Amino acid sequence: MKSIKMIAAEEIAYDQRVLKEAEYLSNAGYDVEILCWDREGRFRDKEIEVIGKFKIKRFFPKAIYGSGLIQIFAFIKFILQCKQYLRNKEYDYLHCQNLDGFVVGYLVDREKQIVFDMREYFAGRESNRIKKFIISNLVDFAIKNSSHTVYVNDTQKTAVKQDMLGKLIFLPNYPDNTLLKFDKKERSDKIRISYIGFIRQYDVYKRLFEAIADMPDVEVSIHGNGTDYNRLKVMEKDHKNIKVTGEYEPKDAGELYINTDITYCVYTNSNENWRTAYPIKLFESILTKTPLIASKGSVAGDFIIEKGIGFVVDEGSVENIRELIMYLRNNRYVLNEKIENLGKIQFEYTWEKVVKNLEMAYSSHFQD
Repeated sequence: MKSIKMIAAEEIAYDQRVLKEAEYLSNAGYDVEILCWDREGRFRDKEIEVIGKFKIKRFFPKAIYGSGLIQIFAFIKFILQCKQYLRNKEYDYLHCQNLDGFVVGYLVDREKQIVFDMREYFAGRESNRIKKFIISNLVDFAIKNSSHTVYVNDTQKTAVKQDMLGKLIFLPNYPDNTLLKFDKKERSDKIRISYIGFIRQYDVYKRLFEAIADMPDVEVSIHGNGTDYNRLKVMEKDHKNIKVTGEYEPKDAGELYINTDITYCVYTNSNENWRTAYPIKLFESILTKTPLIASKGSVAGDFIIEKGIGFVVDEGSVENIRELIMYLRNNRYVLNEKIENLGKIQFEYTWEKVVKNLEMAYSSHFQD
C-alpha cells in the first residue's frame, strides 16, 4: 500500500477540504496520515486521531493565529518536530497544503514526491511590492519542485509560468452533496442574511451592521470563528437584529442555510486574493439555492450577476448596502427569481464531480 503524509501548518479539524482529500485518497487504497499544527493547543486530547481510514497526528508549538512574524519560531519548531516524527517512517508522497505546508514538506524531505496544494492566490494577499515579489518567486519554486500542483481557480493559473502548466491539476473548493439536508427552507417574515465562514474582515461586517441598524424586519447572522470574532461579539450587544453565533461543525453547515434567505459573500476588493477568489460559500449557496450578495467588481460578483443568482454592492458604502437591502425588503419576489435561477445550476458545482481530478497527482497508483 502506497503511503501519503499530508502536511498542514494549521489545525484541520474544521478544514473540510483537507479532510475530504484525505478521505478520498484513503478510500482509494492509500495509507494517509495528516500532520497538522494545532498552534493554540485546542485538541491536545486528540494528538492522535483516527477518522475513517486515515489518521491525524497533531503537533503543538504554541502560537497565536494571525499574530504575524512572531509565529516564526513556533513554525520552525513545527518543521523540526515533523522532521523528527518522519525520520524513520516509510512513505511515498508528501501532500503539502498551502505555501507554508510546502515549506515544511520541502525542508523535511525534498527527495520525496511532493504534491503542492495551492489553495489561494498567495501573491494576491500582499499589497507590498517586495513581499508580492518574494511570494511569487516562492510559489514558482514550489511548483517547480513539486510533481504536481493543485489549484482552485483560473487567476492562479495565469500567474504560472508556461513551462510549468503541465503540472497543474484543477480541484476547486466545491461542497459535497451531504451539505444538502433539506427539501425546503424554514419560512420567516424577516429577511435573514448570513455570513458563514472564517471571520476576518471586521470593517465589512461593521458596514453591514450599520446598514440594517434601523430594520427590525432584517436579521443578520455571523456564523464562524476567526480573528475578528471577539470584536463582533461586542458589537452584537448593541444590535437586537444581529447574532454572532461562533464556531460551528462543518457537517452542520447545511442547517445554517435552512435559516438563511441571503448569503453575504462580500470581501474587500483591495485584497487581490479575495477579489479574485471563488469562496466555498458561493458554491454552498448554489447547492442550497440561497441567493447571494457579493462585492461589485469581484470575480464572484461577476459570476453571480452572470448567472442571475444574486446581487452586488459597493462593499465600502453603507448607503449602497442599505439601499439594496431596503429594495429587497419591499420586493421579496426578486429573491424567488434568483432561487429559480439557482435551481438551474444547483448540482453543477459539487465535490463529487471534481474530486477524481486528484487521481492525476497519483496517476501511477490509480493505473496499477
